[in-house]
Amino acid sequence: MTRSELYVACSRATKSIGLYLNGDFVPPKSPEPKDAVAMMFKNMRSERMLKFSLELPEESQEERFFVMFHNVQSLNKHIFDVRSDKTFLSASMISLVETWTKPSDCLEIEGFKIIYRRDCNDVRKPFGQITYLKNDLTYENITEKYEYSGKKPY
Repeated sequence: MTRSELYVACSRATKSIGLYLNGDFVPPKSPEPKDAVAMMFKNMRSERMLKFSLELPEESQEERFFVMFHNVQSLNKHIFDVRSDKTFLSASMISLVETWTKPSDCLEIEGFKIIYRRDCNDVRKPFGQITYLKNDLTYENITEKYEYSGKKPY
């Protein structure tokens, strides 16, 4: 089994219960010194380009504009979760995709206004988007659309 096959196989497991190997396990060879992934990790360890920092919006002491983006996979199924989650509610803007919603669905969130909504027409499917903005914030709706030609503007 190659290193990438082993990674794919193990990354699909969600629980260790019932996970077993059939036959003798032979670990894959170590990566070559010039392996692109190995070199990237070596570089990241030596240069420390990324500094991990986590600040949850609800714990912030500063006034900031926080955007919460989430693939909700059926907002009707999860609207009560969103309405009660303090991380969502502390965001300045909430943008949800794959809402699976219809125009008749009631999707209000206290303290927020809906500034954009795109629903499924007749059948609920992996489609839809809704964007909320805190009531005390204002926005300007820009309706100009531009097509990307792939050509440089200069």
